[in-house]
Amino acid sequence: MAGFFIAVTVFLAGHIIPGLLRERLVRRIGYRPYIIAFSILSVLLFGWVIHEVLVAESFLLWDYQTWQAQLLVVVMLPACILWACAILQPCPLSIGRKTGFDPAKPGINRFCRHPLLLGMILWGAGHTIANGDIVAVLFFGGSSIFALIGFWRMEKIRLRGMTDGEQAILLAATRRFSLSGLKGAFRGRDILAGIVLYLLILGGHGHVIGVDPLAMAGW
Repeated sequence: MAGFFIAVTVFLAGHIIPGLLRERLVRRIGYRPYIIAFSILSVLLFGWVIHEVLVAESFLLWDYQTWQAQLLVVVMLPACILWACAILQPCPLSIGRKTGFDPAKPGINRFCRHPLLLGMILWGAGHTIANGDIVAVLFFGGSSIFALIGFWRMEKIRLRGMTDGEQAILLAATRRFSLSGLKGAFRGRDILAGIVLYLLILGGHGHVIGVDPLAMAGW
């Protein structure tokens, strides 16, 4: 299990340190190169953590039951749609595109300012329940908590440097999380892209991770 903790430590450091040095790095290399480099680093470190999760020695905290995998398969669909929204819609206060936001048409931001992070919470919670071993609880459960903390962290980062007036407009037009904002949050292309992503993950999971979600769910 030592490899797992080392990978997680490096993963967290790979997010915290660039965040602390963000302004200095952006000034030196530019915003786009910073985002590209940070994204590549994040993917590589995340892949390392996933590998360690798969090979780490662990023990069960609760017994596996079919409904747990069924719940995960169901939960992943809204998670994928949220991720699609984070890519296709502007998310001025979170991870995603900053430009093009219209306060009169906030879209997903009226429901949740952080669709990518909310999707990660669903992903992490679903995998925690479905796996039930200590490593899965630490990794997937920890990922959900990390994503939840990111709600406040990302808002602080994105609001930095804005005028009081700009902050007031964004905060008034968006919500951290509000079910009343569901109406108008999702467009047709968001849902379609989310379904395509969901099917790709569902079909490729067994080949990449080595576990077939549908088989585990008994479907």
